[in-house]
Amino acid sequence: MKPRILIVDDNKDLARGVALVLSELAEDIAVFHSAREALDAGATLTPDVVCSDVRMPGMDGLELLDTVRERWPHARMILFTAFGTIDAAVDSMKRGAFHYLTKPFNDDELLMLVRRAWKERCDELELTQLREEVHGRTCFHNLHSRDRRMVPVIDTIRKVAPSPTTVLICGESGTGKELVARAIHAESNRKSGPFVAFNAAALSESLAEAELFGARRGAYTSADKDRKGLFVEAQGGTLFIDEVSSMPMSLQGRLLRALQEREVLPVGASVPVKVDVRIVAATNMDPLRMVTEGIIRKDLYYRLSVVRINIPPLRERLDDIPLLAQLFLEKASAASGGPQRRLTPRALRLLLTHDWPGNVRELSNVMERAAVLCEGDEIGPGDIQLEDETLDWQPDAGEGLPYEQARRLVLDRFQRRFIERLLAQTSGNMSAAARKAGVTRAALHRMTKRLGIAAREAPEPAAGQTPSA
Repeated sequence: MKPRILIVDDNKDLARGVALVLSELAEDIAVFHSAREALDAGATLTPDVVCSDVRMPGMDGLELLDTVRERWPHARMILFTAFGTIDAAVDSMKRGAFHYLTKPFNDDELLMLVRRAWKERCDELELTQLREEVHGRTCFHNLHSRDRRMVPVIDTIRKVAPSPTTVLICGESGTGKELVARAIHAESNRKSGPFVAFNAAALSESLAEAELFGARRGAYTSADKDRKGLFVEAQGGTLFIDEVSSMPMSLQGRLLRALQEREVLPVGASVPVKVDVRIVAATNMDPLRMVTEGIIRKDLYYRLSVVRINIPPLRERLDDIPLLAQLFLEKASAASGGPQRRLTPRALRLLLTHDWPGNVRELSNVMERAAVLCEGDEIGPGDIQLEDETLDWQPDAGEGLPYEQARRLVLDRFQRRFIERLLAQTSGNMSAAARKAGVTRAALHRMTKRLGIAAREAPEPAAGQTPSA
């Protein structure tokens, strides 16, 4: 896509020069020498960017700005004049101008501003599309995603759900492992049965044993009545065991027996109880580390991971960030009883450059906080409060890995954050990003390709182009 550009200037030579400079960038350019002429003839163009002089006979540029804001509210307007002052610049920006250029200006300044204006317009179009997608609620059992890295996850859910197979879900904290487990349940022939969730890290060993397998009255001090246990409560349905790697070894043995024999022995009982339950387990640890370090029994691991689903972290699912941010923002606005708020393109770019160590859960909290604290109906960069970021070692991601694997993981994380921020600063211009980074464009391209970073590249200036405005 390229922008449609409207140029308005009573200086015919300058207007032609501006059109020549912007010709490679634009899909269509219309040149007029008065504001009234532009308004009369410009209806068929519907411009994305308007470049206009301020001082013109008849209707001046500021009056044109007001009309453009009314007639084409999504158009970005750049004003230039030979009589630029700070007051005039501030006034034009307050009235809705995208930016202000003082003559004489060079081609690079003009091209940079028009590219920035078009990038902001594209971001706005994307946000509009995302809002429509969110309103349409096109999702897979509450798994909202449009990133290609989530396609294998959803495909595996569809394939494995109809069978009784045990599933192990792997992913960092906050990536949505329970949502995946619920999707498996909802797609299965057990969907009319209960879905019961249990966090293995939340209770002591004795309480966790009674919670899972049940207990007879008097089996321990506080057992004043029989307790069914979650296996029995999930009868005919699905039992989701989160943080299974936190389960003590003794309980792992009992869980393995329950999986193999399809029966559980309540605490204090002598007769086992038959159960018909599908087990879906989850962990935020590297499965290889769990086994090699003896954190989980090898036989239990192989029993649990008949099918394994790996959920990619949010920092690797950039296409999901705008969609999820808008979804969480709308939910938070509705919950607070306030107006429906919108993300500005600049706020979106800030979200896209964050590393999201807390993944989807962190994004949800950030958007809820922004909705509560924002005073207007638009969420800008100043309303986004992100956690302080460091490049410190993250044990959940690299601890226990061989040296070369751990080094590569940390280096990839650094490179991803560095390159994404660089591309955001240069509006996706690969050549400008490479110059800022001090690397060749080919080297930067190789890094983005290896890391799976989708660079929305802005058009480059035509070779040999010289200033004319």
